[in-house]
Amino acid sequence: MPGDGWKYDWYKDSKPFIRDPMYIIHSASPSDTGVYHCTAKRGNFSVDSETLQVRVEEPPQPELSIESEWKTFYPNEKVTLKCSIDGDSNEWGYEWFRNGHQLSGDGDISFSGNTLSIRSAKASHSGQYSCRGKHLKRTPVTTGQTEALQLHIHDNTPTPDISKDQWFEPFYTREKVQLGCNMTGDGWKYDWYKDSKPLSTDPTFTINSASPSDTGVYHCTAKRGNFSVDSETLQVQVQEPPRPELSIDSQWKSFYPNEKVILKCSMNSNEWGYEWFRNGAQLSGDKEISFPGNTLSIRSAKASHSGQYSCRGKHRKRTPVTTGQTEALQLHVHDNTPKPHIRKYQWFDFFYTGENIQLGCNMTGDGWKYDWYKDSKPLTSHPNHTINSASLSDTGAYHCKAKRGDFPVDSESLQVRVEARPPAVLSLETELSDIMSGNILTLRCNVSDGKQWSYAWFENEKQLNGSSDMYKVTATEETIKSEFKCKGIRTERPLYSALSEGFTANNIILKRKILLAISGCVICCIVFLIIGCLVLRLTRKPEKKETVQDDLFFSMADSKNQTASPLEEYMDNSPTEMEECEEKEELLTDRVSDVNVDVVIKGKTYLLMSII
Repeated sequence: MPGDGWKYDWYKDSKPFIRDPMYIIHSASPSDTGVYHCTAKRGNFSVDSETLQVRVEEPPQPELSIESEWKTFYPNEKVTLKCSIDGDSNEWGYEWFRNGHQLSGDGDISFSGNTLSIRSAKASHSGQYSCRGKHLKRTPVTTGQTEALQLHIHDNTPTPDISKDQWFEPFYTREKVQLGCNMTGDGWKYDWYKDSKPLSTDPTFTINSASPSDTGVYHCTAKRGNFSVDSETLQVQVQEPPRPELSIDSQWKSFYPNEKVILKCSMNSNEWGYEWFRNGAQLSGDKEISFPGNTLSIRSAKASHSGQYSCRGKHRKRTPVTTGQTEALQLHVHDNTPKPHIRKYQWFDFFYTGENIQLGCNMTGDGWKYDWYKDSKPLTSHPNHTINSASLSDTGAYHCKAKRGDFPVDSESLQVRVEARPPAVLSLETELSDIMSGNILTLRCNVSDGKQWSYAWFENEKQLNGSSDMYKVTATEETIKSEFKCKGIRTERPLYSALSEGFTANNIILKRKILLAISGCVICCIVFLIIGCLVLRLTRKPEKKETVQDDLFFSMADSKNQTASPLEEYMDNSPTEMEECEEKEELLTDRVSDVNVDVVIKGKTYLLMSII
């Protein structure tokens, strides 16, 4: 402030903190961020300066990465590390550290821009690498160090592992030869060579059908970047096969009379014919045995065809050349053909509807398939035939047929009989007094077949508690709309009866209300009649007599000479009216009893037979 005598106060975010013409922050930190201004004072006069925004931030944090897909290296590989700072990266230089010590360039390590390069890696270059940025213009400013990156350099370089899949020495023509090349670590690519001539670029090298020309010396080279490693060499030799293979063209080796039998002699060459032997003696064709191509076919097998069979190859062009005989194959043909065995699980003279019926079919030997028939109509193709819930229509004669190839054999037939379960009858046993007193519905279930039964009850298909033949339920708005059913249950067959027909008590409440309304009307009539009789007794005047005074009231003096009052005399002289009222009351009471007796509930219908 121009002039003399001024004093200065400094404020940060409007709070005073120092009195000095100049304020210096020697080592700024983020806490120094704020709005600054000063006040100049002289006497009682003061002037504020403009505000100044000061912002202090931590330097940006660099990121350290390795310029490859792998982090472990072998000797002589090139290694490149990169230190990156987002934003104004051109304003930063970089310092590098290994195991906490700052690095300087040498013959193997160099620094270019934000990268560290190891031209030819050695095991001594392994360690924890980190970096930090140093501002090129504001020299005191440096970033924090990055998290350490572990760099590992192996002591030596192994050779790639050359693998052999299904390796033979030698291989035979048309066999498959497959070689594999593998190098530990990531990022490797592979080249294959035969006798130093390049073949393919792939981790595996496959010869799908080998020939003698494939005989040679093979090796592979593993490469990543500008670094490569050769595997060891591998000798491959391919020769012709020495002998054929004999097989039977079915899953079974024992046969029944009249079955067809085919034996096959196999070699990986079309230049070969075949010779066949049984029990060491060479065979010739006849009406039962023929030799089409590389097969021996027996059209209709017999027990005499049993024996030890073998074959050998004979070159079609080089006639002296034959292979060795195959190992003998034992062929067995049975003397006769048995029927398939039909099995019965939990068999009964007859089945009840709803029971499970399971039949099984089995034929000795392998390769059989099975068909089931009922009354000669096909059912299923399976070793077992199961009827999960038998019905009356399942009654019939069942048999199975065993087949393999073109050869079928029928089993014996089996009679299955299905009968209906005993019926359950649900009846309403409700008394009228039960309905009037508490809306109680009493149901009874009965299976009348002479056996001892317990019972199961159902309401809207949901089973209820209880096993008695009687079931009582209170008639509510819900239960009168429910459907009730029952069935018999027992511990011996039949385990349960047929389910009864459903009963719905949806009219019980309405019928009760009708009955109560009728009874109420009758009772009201009785009450009104009694009241009428009483009124008649009190209001009806007796006939006048000459000896009776006109005034019904009498004095005390008269009472001495008079034995009865006029009212008493009236009461005594009116027996006929009282008897008439009592007779009518008894008549109505009898009618109410008649109503109670004559109202009969049958199912859902009321028949009212009462006359009032």
